[in-house]
Amino acid sequence: MVAEVKLVGGMPDFTQIKERLYVGMDVGGTKIRTSLVSESGTIYAHLKDKTPRDCPAEVTVEAIQESIRDLLDYFNLPLSRIAAIGIAIPGVVEPETGNVVVTPNMNLTGVPLGDILSQYFGIPVFLNNDGNLGTLGETWLGAARNARSVVGIFVGTGVGSGIVTNNQLWMGAGHAAGEIGHIIVSTPARSWKSRIASLLPEGTEVEKMADYPVCGCGNIGCLESFASRTAIEHAIQEAVALGVPSKITEFSNGDVSIVKSGALAKALKAEDPLVTAIVHYTAEVLAYACLTVRHLIDPEVIIFGGGVMEACYRYVLPIIEEIVSADKLPAAPSNRRIVLSLLGDDAVVLGAVALAHARVNRAENPVAHAVAEKTVKKTVQKTLEYSSDSGEIRVNGQSLHTDFYWNSCGKAILREEDDFKIRRRELKSFFDENVTQLIIASRHPEKIVVTPKAIDFLTLHGVAARLCTLEEGVMAISENAGNDGPETLAGIFILEK
Repeated sequence: MVAEVKLVGGMPDFTQIKERLYVGMDVGGTKIRTSLVSESGTIYAHLKDKTPRDCPAEVTVEAIQESIRDLLDYFNLPLSRIAAIGIAIPGVVEPETGNVVVTPNMNLTGVPLGDILSQYFGIPVFLNNDGNLGTLGETWLGAARNARSVVGIFVGTGVGSGIVTNNQLWMGAGHAAGEIGHIIVSTPARSWKSRIASLLPEGTEVEKMADYPVCGCGNIGCLESFASRTAIEHAIQEAVALGVPSKITEFSNGDVSIVKSGALAKALKAEDPLVTAIVHYTAEVLAYACLTVRHLIDPEVIIFGGGVMEACYRYVLPIIEEIVSADKLPAAPSNRRIVLSLLGDDAVVLGAVALAHARVNRAENPVAHAVAEKTVKKTVQKTLEYSSDSGEIRVNGQSLHTDFYWNSCGKAILREEDDFKIRRRELKSFFDENVTQLIIASRHPEKIVVTPKAIDFLTLHGVAARLCTLEEGVMAISENAGNDGPETLAGIFILEK
């Protein structure tokens, strides 16, 4: 048994599951995340392994192979049940050949990874950049579902990104489009005055060329070198070395050689002046990068994800939104928005599965199967009823006695929580981008507690929440289901403890 396998929603019975299965992988510089996923996007399990460091490429390839084998062995699944494998790589890849062109922060540069794995397992293997696939995953089942143009910006160790238009990845001529982390945000070019210094009158002040950091890609002035966790880490290290006091040393156990996103969040909550100043600067740089994205591409949705954003979004996103909303360049009325990633770590593996599904089925639209799945669900929509005599709730005539969610596809899903507290994690578990209203219904709505993180989540995604009785909740759902347009209302029904 593999200790690191984590089930999602209990042990599945694959003898009863008829959907085709896929393996989605996120191969990063520090960890390898391998997931077993259905073609409609249901995640059954994850396996996490450490990425080998300071070793030949062959060792990393063997670790990838072992992760896939271990996950399938855990369920005793034969390779014949797996339609394809999708893999996300932090670098530039050739999707057509499966060759890794370059991985700046790991040792797979020049490795024909797709061919090696497809020959080893005997099934199709497809590769793409991790930022691209994270954005594709969010477009398929996350915060940008139903959006026609999306830019994803993932702030972690570096700054990953991707662009999706009309449900397709925008790859570029050299498969390197969307590398927002490497757009030049501060040019190291010498000013014209410094170039003619000898011609200027004596005593004229000439600005010295700034000391710009060199990015991991080798260029100077990249967004990633100013606004990533690594950039924040370097700034903190420099300030601490100069004697600036900070609680970040306490939250990092006295060692700031590596500053984790969670430690940054704690320091921000404690209102540490140093960390607050550095993260505020980072947020401003990201905001001006968003203006560049708006002016160049003008996407409907800009998604922010990655470890730094997930830990610090409550502080960072308002700064970004304030600067972007103050943009002086006018635009036509639209539904443009900046949102937080909905899928978190799942975005990349789901994007890898969407890519693999499309390539296996020779589909031009990687998320078309999600649209088809949603249409099928709506055609078998269940009826929700409330009995004023017995106080019972019935779905298709059958009484329910357990707390449940009612999603926008008209499906009742049993609730995993067993109290009156509404948390962010459970909102994420059934959230749909179509939803604009959330009904939270109970016989005693006054007992309901919505956590601050859950309120943040609803606010970020523009969802209005309403507390009501069970009867009022059922009535609201029924009225919404009668509309001709897409379902915009979901519910949480807490029956009784």
